Amino acid sequence: MLEKVVKLLTEKKSTTKKSTTKKSKPKKEELAEAEKYYKEGLVYAQNGDAEDAIECWVKTTELDPDHFDGWYNLGNVLYDGRGDWKNAFYCWRRALGIKPDEIDVLYNMANTLKELGVNDKAIEFYTKVVTLQPDDHEAWNNMAIAYINDGNSEKAIECWKKAVEIKPTKIESWSGLSKLYEDLGKFELAIEALEKVLEIEPNISGAKRVLKRIKKEQGIE
Repeated sequence: MLEKVVKLLTEKKSTTKKSTTKKSKPKKEELAEAEKYYKEGLVYAQNGDAEDAIECWVKTTELDPDHFDGWYNLGNVLYDGRGDWKNAFYCWRRALGIKPDEIDVLYNMANTLKELGVNDKAIEFYTKVVTLQPDDHEAWNNMAIAYINDGNSEKAIECWKKAVEIKPTKIESWSGLSKLYEDLGKFELAIEALEKVLEIEPNISGAKRVLKRIKKEQGIE
């Protein structure tokens, strides 16, 4: 499956390029009908009816191929409602063709790639997110996880450090650092990170146990 994801992301689709032939713009009636289907799709989606939402948003994008929200939401419901990552990616790519710097689309693609285990591609999209939005601590945190999954501890540390620099109370990042430092044998740094976790939330029993164990193993009182 991973090969399919990479191929999907790297292949050049004619639908994502600007055509050299002039296309006629949708008529006002078609645009109005596209918007009507889009709004109907929102109602279906809010009521948990993924299939009817998909049907509406397919019609939206057929009538108005430049309808960003139609492509974006169609991708979301295809992935969340059907688990259809391939067509979801196609829709998100079409959305990015309309708004290349749209954070939500880039984020969805990055998170989905991380879930699918295609970490190198996930990192590319997280990098785009933090380039556009440098203070996005969640993107830095998630990119650290992707680097860990990709076997790059050094880059993971950099990302987690950046996350806690932006948000010093981010427990997930301190916890990630503590575990990674312990795995690397950097026990003093692991202890510091665990102490940060407990400074933020003193009642995390797991962090207390790990801190006590590391201190005991290292002969630290």
